[in-house]
Amino acid sequence: MYSAEEVVELAVNTEKNGKAFYESAADGAKDKELKDLFGFLAIQEDSHRKRFEALRGRTEKLMQPADAEETTKYLDAIVSSEFFMGSEKALVRAKKAGSRQELLSFALQFEKDTLLFFTEISELSEGTTRDVLEEIIKEEKRHVRVISELMK
Repeated sequence: MYSAEEVVELAVNTEKNGKAFYESAADGAKDKELKDLFGFLAIQEDSHRKRFEALRGRTEKLMQPADAEETTKYLDAIVSSEFFMGSEKALVRAKKAGSRQELLSFALQFEKDTLLFFTEISELSEGTTRDVLEEIIKEEKRHVRVISELMK
């Protein structure tokens, strides 16, 4: 099972990757609506990163679920996705996106994977850590809704 500090580091890195992706996507966006959206999301990701960094050294111990082995495998599967594997993969995807739909689709998947990870960790957290995660989860859900609307 991940330690609380490892979770904070994963969260910080996830937000860094998200910011890098959205900045690259904003730079390459041809229409103003996408450029504005991705610029806004880059700012949001940076804000989330700072909130997670503020938790360093202050996190409570994660609760041990009854099915700790299964939970660990599940979290490993999420963390091994391309979104958690480094900003360079996200940047390559942003640059290779051939269309508006492809770029939005990648952004939506990034947000969904991030949301899933934070939701799972939130259920194992307590106190300040859980409070911060719950706030960020609300914002991530809003990102999913906004991107989904643009895809229609």
